[in-house]
Amino acid sequence: MTGHINPQILKGLIQVALGKKKASWVISNIFLVNVFSREIQKNFSIGVFKNRIAYVGPDPRPLIGSQTEVIDGQGQYLLPGFLDAHTHLDSMFTCNSYAPYALMTGNTTAITEMGMVANVMGKTGIDLFMKEAGKSALRIFFLAPALAPPFPELETSQGPTLKEFSQILKRPEVLGVGEAYWPRVVGLDPRTTHAYLLAHRLNKTREGHAAGAKEENFMAYAAAGTNSCHEATTFEEAVERLRFGLAVMIREGFVRKELEALAPLAQTGLDLHRVMLVSDIFHPEDLLQGQGMNSLLAKAVSLGFDPVTAVMMVTRHVADYFGLRDLGGIAPGKLADLVLVKDLTRFECSKVWVDGCLTVDHGRFIKDAVPFSYPEEAKQSFSIPLIDPGVFSIPCSFQQVKVRVVKAVNQTITQEVQIILKSRRGRLVSDPKQDVLKMAVIQRHDRIPRPAFGFTQGVGLSEGAVATSLTWDANNILVIGVTDQEMAQAVNRLLELKGGWVVCRGDRIVAEMPMPIMGLISEEPLPALNRQIQKIEKAVQSLGSSLERPFLTLQIFCFTGLPFIRLTDKGLADIRQNKLIDIYAP
Repeated sequence: MTGHINPQILKGLIQVALGKKKASWVISNIFLVNVFSREIQKNFSIGVFKNRIAYVGPDPRPLIGSQTEVIDGQGQYLLPGFLDAHTHLDSMFTCNSYAPYALMTGNTTAITEMGMVANVMGKTGIDLFMKEAGKSALRIFFLAPALAPPFPELETSQGPTLKEFSQILKRPEVLGVGEAYWPRVVGLDPRTTHAYLLAHRLNKTREGHAAGAKEENFMAYAAAGTNSCHEATTFEEAVERLRFGLAVMIREGFVRKELEALAPLAQTGLDLHRVMLVSDIFHPEDLLQGQGMNSLLAKAVSLGFDPVTAVMMVTRHVADYFGLRDLGGIAPGKLADLVLVKDLTRFECSKVWVDGCLTVDHGRFIKDAVPFSYPEEAKQSFSIPLIDPGVFSIPCSFQQVKVRVVKAVNQTITQEVQIILKSRRGRLVSDPKQDVLKMAVIQRHDRIPRPAFGFTQGVGLSEGAVATSLTWDANNILVIGVTDQEMAQAVNRLLELKGGWVVCRGDRIVAEMPMPIMGLISEEPLPALNRQIQKIEKAVQSLGSSLERPFLTLQIFCFTGLPFIRLTDKGLADIRQNKLIDIYAP
């Protein structure tokens, strides 16, 4: 939170600015990137009192006393701290493990969704996550999840009640309504209607997810009061959103990369003050290699964006959009969230300050983390007992049948194909020769397992099974495998780990990644987590899979936020038609 300014700091800021009091610290000999005037000011200095900027100008000498720390900027560029306007920090890693690596890339503030933890533990999960996030060195704001689950007629999960949602949205550190899928808003889902009306009254944002919305559907989505969208994948879609008054969040992270496709915006002459660069979430491996918000800026500049404009897309534009008046720029009165970089091409960060405190020095994180332990309640998020292979049996009285198959088209999109399967001993089983594998989704809170079944193509296993509880958004258990025995083996080990990922071959576990916090979040530091992800991916590929990024692609088979056909705990779902469909094709 930016927080309130107390009388002592207010008085001190005025006195320092007047030259009647000395600054806490000064940085001189810098090129100041001014996002308010769109210019770079040479040989400038700033003076900070406590956690706020008191002075910006060429001569800091009147500010310097015996107790003032003086830092030589060595002719480097001083930028406002970078704000990631759209990310998901409520899965994979703890905020404490994420924050140091994000900060080393200049990312001082994140605005995160909370739909993953909401789907698992409702308001309790949200409260725990926000408490943990508040302990991290990164400044974190939140978005209230209106749709948990997104499509209750198609899937099952926990989620806050309307009353609980209202309590969450009214919290000052919650900036708006999290991304609400357009079919729910246009279809007048009571939850999104309630959320949009309350956000309007509270003057908070309504974040959008307009993937697939066309013509009158997109018009209706905008008319409802949706304020942004991070799903523009083409230049034309980005321009359409800008023309309708929506903020365009250009996504360049783990899930999708659209910066290159949307880079022509830089040459149009259009007003870009509602354009931002966002991660949607960074892969741990990228962060460990020093690639975060800084790499987004570097790529934007390499694609033709003016460096100051690029900086504005992760600073002032974000702060203005969310009403974060204390952040987003370097000026008297602003919070001292600052980044010192060597140049405006690579944006390599040498120093980073958050709330006036040096957090990164010589490119290294130097603060001690504030410990936080999730309670045992958060590590008991499954009610499913250990299961028998017979649970995965699909009886079939015909010699062969035509079945609907969920085919992975790319890393996020699926489509329906229809394939003939032969039954074996009165059961439908996987057919690796056709690259058709049995999959099942088990509702995590069911005390008696009742899997929903489907078949998938494009995973490519020739043996073994993989199970995970990290499945957008409902986060039930997904298992895909060649035999029922291997599927049961993978699920049972997953339950013993209290969630995460398991890959098995026969009766042997070949890779696993425990994620015991709500079955979504690892307790490991980021380097160890990244090694586990790599082992999971290599293990899946060792079973015959040709998927380039199995860790990402396997999560999407249950995701109802994108077309076309998915498997949920209630069965096969046709997302476009918003209905459950039979596993058997007509």
